[in-house]
Amino acid sequence: MQQQNPIKRIFDLYTSDLSYQEIEKLIKREANEVYEFFKSDIPKPDKSRNKFVRGLIFIRSLFNAFIMKLTPARRIFYLISIFFFGIGYLEYNTLYIWSGFIILNLLLAFELADKLLAKNELDIAKKIQFDLIPKHKAEIGQYETASHYEPAREVGGDYFDIIEAHDKTYIVIGDISGKGMAAALYMTRVQAIIYFLLDNYFDVKEILIKLKKYFSQKLRKEFFLTITIASIEKDGTINLVRAGHPPPFHYDASNNEFREINTCGIGIGFNDYGVFEKTLELYTFKPGEGDTIVFYTDGLTETMNKYKIMLGEKRVKKTIETNANKSAEDIKKSLVRLINYHRGEAAQNDDVTFVVLKRISAQSK
Repeated sequence: MQQQNPIKRIFDLYTSDLSYQEIEKLIKREANEVYEFFKSDIPKPDKSRNKFVRGLIFIRSLFNAFIMKLTPARRIFYLISIFFFGIGYLEYNTLYIWSGFIILNLLLAFELADKLLAKNELDIAKKIQFDLIPKHKAEIGQYETASHYEPAREVGGDYFDIIEAHDKTYIVIGDISGKGMAAALYMTRVQAIIYFLLDNYFDVKEILIKLKKYFSQKLRKEFFLTITIASIEKDGTINLVRAGHPPPFHYDASNNEFREINTCGIGIGFNDYGVFEKTLELYTFKPGEGDTIVFYTDGLTETMNKYKIMLGEKRVKKTIETNANKSAEDIKKSLVRLINYHRGEAAQNDDVTFVVLKRISAQSK
């Protein structure tokens, strides 16, 4: 039996699960994400200098941004490994070269271990957050519902819920500024406060005022919350308040037209000096049979493709109108297809969440 070439065996080992898609993802998506991560630490280029000098300054700035992200101890050992490589190359000393190589790989192992530990924690956080999101298609009296939740990262700052309380059904959808773990932690707090308030209050305007009181007490200045809360009565009447959140789309099937429920209300977390309570507006309406209401976060309409072009409200409304005679679940699927088609190969730029609420006739139930 012919023995396989050891070099080929090593090559096969390290490339066994490699695919073209993985390489494409590394070049097109991950490289861009890494650059975005370091970009805030890179000074803006001086346009008075020529392109070559600006290029050298950019490389130096990127290198410094990378170095400063390391812990002080790892930073020193990284510079020592670079020094050993340089000395070994200049003096043709393999001992220095191998020493630099070993130090560099040890540092890489430490960084990889940190990343895997952090990823494991994020995976657990993701599972917990998804456990807090409604999974089933809810039946709400004269309505059928469907929902979609898609965080831009492992965890996100969007939140929605469908809650039964006080012989009503409450639909809550909110968005914390920013993405990732900090936004997700704040959103968990929002959910806890809302469940606490629903034990004591039933009026949506009062619930939102109390939420602002409790939630904004320890909210960091760089964060704010936009949220919509709606309650559905037994007869199908909807009471809605909106605090800075995108206005829901209401498709009126009988007149074949859209209404944006653009009530007054500002986000939670701003220095409003008492304006929040004074401007908060309650809107009450009763959709007709076949009407569709879509509650959403701005990640839906602001989904971007690789050319940084947003999806926009017009195409979302067109999709809702085109599929208005279908079920809430089918409308949801059509919107998801629209999002994926528009985004294409681009990285997801924001959390995407929406709830489709459709009024059905008594005969169709």
